[in-house]
Amino acid sequence: MSRMVRIESLLKEEISRIIQKDFRSNLGLISITGIKLAKDLSSAIVYYSHFGSEPEQKKSLEKLRKSTSFIKGELGKHIRLKRIPNLSFRLDDSLERGFNIVNKLKDVRNN
Repeated sequence: MSRMVRIESLLKEEISRIIQKDFRSNLGLISITGIKLAKDLSSAIVYYSHFGSEPEQKKSLEKLRKSTSFIKGELGKHIRLKRIPNLSFRLDDSLERGFNIVNKLKDVRNN
């Protein structure tokens, strides 16, 4: 396993833990689905899924963006890296799209 993959996995695990511990009641049901780390480790895109309505999803994204510096600070306390990457949160709607495709396939099969 490459160093980049190990760091992405560690970031995913720690960000998930931070969100569960500190933001559970404010964000609803959120799951970190992936991390895309820049080659120079200066930044990371954090992909997450949120089960809820579109307004709830927008609200959670806004809260995550406002909490980025807090999350980065918490990462610095738990991860031993020279520099914690800058975080950017993006909604991952692939689970929802997959669910819609499965439903459409079921409808086609039933008709």
